[in-house]
Amino acid sequence: MVLEGTGEFMGTPLLVRWIVAGFLSTLVMDVGSALVQMTGLTAGLPPRLIGRWFALLARGQFIHRSIAEAPAVPAELPLAVVTHYLIGITLTLIFCVLLATSGLRPAPAAGFALALGFGVLTNLLPWLWMFPSMGFSVFGRSGPSELMLLRSSFVNHVIFGLGLAVSSRWLGLLP
Repeated sequence: MVLEGTGEFMGTPLLVRWIVAGFLSTLVMDVGSALVQMTGLTAGLPPRLIGRWFALLARGQFIHRSIAEAPAVPAELPLAVVTHYLIGITLTLIFCVLLATSGLRPAPAAGFALALGFGVLTNLLPWLWMFPSMGFSVFGRSGPSELMLLRSSFVNHVIFGLGLAVSSRWLGLLP
């Protein structure tokens, strides 16, 4: 069960397992979204633009007319990857804290649904913060149509939720 017992499972501390679950969930999201992109159903933002956005946020530049028109910064791709995984891990830890503080002890199907639902809720970050900050407006409405921002984000975050459900169960964090 979530946050019960000694906090260890097969010798691995609870916090480490949640961090691993966050990494795995993000990896599932990346692999899954790459596969879905190959079908043409989604497209998404080029990772270099995401890295550029993270770099410019760190420099205090929070609003852009268009992130694509902002000057390139060094190491955009590595910055995108590292920050993306740190966010995935952080969101997974938030899921852990929400479960722990709610007192819920979900049955297997409910735990899966909670993780999937949480993944869907993480769409609020790009839809209400990232896309508007990049100059693409709320829900990515003003973004280039070929990027299919709203659809791509939704599909990717559903895949993150699936990864969270499976990895959490596999690591003994959910029943």
